[in-house]
Amino acid sequence: MTCTLCGLDSGQAAFCCAGCQNVYAILLESGVVASGENFRESEIYRQSLRLGLISNRAETGEAALPAIPDNAETREAVFHVSGMWCMSCGWLIEHALARTRGVRSAEVSFANDRLKVRYALQYLPPGRILERVASLGYHASEDAGPAGRSDAEPKDLLLRTGVAAFLSMNVMMFSLVVDASYFEKITGSSARYIPFLLMGLATVSVFYCAAPILRIAWAGARARVLRMETLLALGILAAYGYSVALALGGSLHVYFDTACAVVTLVLTGKLIERGAKERAARVIGLLYSLMPSKARVVVEGRERFVSVEALKPGVVFRVKPGERIAADGVVVEGRSHADESVLTGESSPRAKEAGDTVVCGSVNTGGVLEVRTTRAGASSTLAHVVRRVEQAAAHRTATERAVDRVARLFIPSVLALAILTFAGWMGRTGRPADALLHAIAVVVIACRCALGIATPLALTAAVAAAGRRGILVADTLVLETIRAVDTVVLDKTGTVTMGEFTLLATVGDNSRMAELAAVEACSEHPVGRALGNSALHATDVSIHQGMGISGTVNGTQYFLGKRAFAGQCAPAARDLPAFDFEPSLPPGTHVYFGWENAVRGAMAFGDRIRPDAASLCAALPGPRHPHAAALGRLPRHHRAHGQSHRRGSLGGPSHARS
Repeated sequence: MTCTLCGLDSGQAAFCCAGCQNVYAILLESGVVASGENFRESEIYRQSLRLGLISNRAETGEAALPAIPDNAETREAVFHVSGMWCMSCGWLIEHALARTRGVRSAEVSFANDRLKVRYALQYLPPGRILERVASLGYHASEDAGPAGRSDAEPKDLLLRTGVAAFLSMNVMMFSLVVDASYFEKITGSSARYIPFLLMGLATVSVFYCAAPILRIAWAGARARVLRMETLLALGILAAYGYSVALALGGSLHVYFDTACAVVTLVLTGKLIERGAKERAARVIGLLYSLMPSKARVVVEGRERFVSVEALKPGVVFRVKPGERIAADGVVVEGRSHADESVLTGESSPRAKEAGDTVVCGSVNTGGVLEVRTTRAGASSTLAHVVRRVEQAAAHRTATERAVDRVARLFIPSVLALAILTFAGWMGRTGRPADALLHAIAVVVIACRCALGIATPLALTAAVAAAGRRGILVADTLVLETIRAVDTVVLDKTGTVTMGEFTLLATVGDNSRMAELAAVEACSEHPVGRALGNSALHATDVSIHQGMGISGTVNGTQYFLGKRAFAGQCAPAARDLPAFDFEPSLPPGTHVYFGWENAVRGAMAFGDRIRPDAASLCAALPGPRHPHAAALGRLPRHHRAHGQSHRRGSLGGPSHARS
């Protein structure tokens, strides 16, 4: 008997569950059933499906239900899947979900254990997706990013690998007695008990350490799918089962060491693979760590913290010096500088005042800012960057898909070859033991782990390596097509340069740098941080916004700032067209300094060229170009830098202190 509402098997009852019974009662009372219309198309039925109050025929009887309309509302969900051992696992999950009613598409990324599903919410509750994955022998949970993932699976794998290695070494050691029996006779007690001792040790290795392999192989058998674990399980159980039969038959020559060695090698390879995946995930984890989770808002004159998700467009939040800006927005009050290098790569913090825009994840390096939210949470600029990196890591290229197709055909071919090997050795020698061992060797050694795992891991490792070097890979397709690149355009900041705002050069009298650093330490300007700390203490400090700073150290007044500010502090130099040392300054942010009413010198701050930048440009094959078209909208000193690529030297920008 089937359920009156959802159509699932309900045994002898009219409804399969209390949820269906109650929803059907509501449909009766509302007149939907009496109207003669299809109640499965009613809003009440759809809302009940959306809330998970009733079952739906995701597994059986799909043909009896109406087709899902193309314009049905769809949602996209991302899950973290544990227990996958190879690309075949991902393929199995994809195809099982593809046959589930309500699923529009499913894509598994083996490299980062993520499952992305698009489904019709009215016809498939999210919980059914998790149940379907669980029925295949895996565990799926909502993806909370790298920070929200449990470390239980890596710890369990490490424990199983350690136990397997310990047992394998002991089995190998006791097997020396068996090997010695080939050359000389051993005592009767050893011949009787050693096989059973080896059996006990191997039993733990096979049924505890290799339990994940056996479980996934069994799930594949139930789903009628051949997979990598099928080969491994056959090899392990064949060696173990044949050795058990020999031990019970009184034979001394058993092969428990083969079963234990296979388990240990497979788990060790899995542990190495897990380490590679975790290293690749650290890049995304670093990006997640840059996303603030709390924002400081002022309610009735009192500050309190709220979740970033609670920030709506128009809400004003406060950012104090040293804090990350919690959302994209516009400054409504305050003056400061913001370090936006996380997004732009620019080492020099940018001045911010009322009316200027700020981006999520940047650091407030100066005063207090009041910011009106424009985009927050998942819609912020930094969240978009994180999604692009995740999409690049999850995207499967044509090479991966081709390898996956070949790998699926490889398994039945290996099984056929193993059977032929067994038959050939049996016909040649007539000894089942030799024939079985050679068949096991074919099954285990021919396991296509390398074929199915190396490609996605290589691409993921490449994305991670690029991320560690500040390169955002938006599509892994470029990793396959980069060999065809014939033109290279290098961005300056963070690529050709170090991406750090530092002191580049000093001209003039630099004997009192400690005193100058003490004065600058009283400001929040990036120049102060670039000069570093000083053991001296400045008094009577005056900050002239947008111009410079002055203060007294050990009774002498010092000043630092723009050229115009230096002229104000040193009247004798005010009308000079240029300082004598100006031509010696490299491009950058120029700060003039002096004491006792005289300009003593100047400093240049900026971004240093990477030591290997010139050699990199020289190593690129082909002719050098000035890139005039690409750099035409940039300032003069940036265009000069582009032309220096052709000349073989590299320059830097020139900015004024603000």
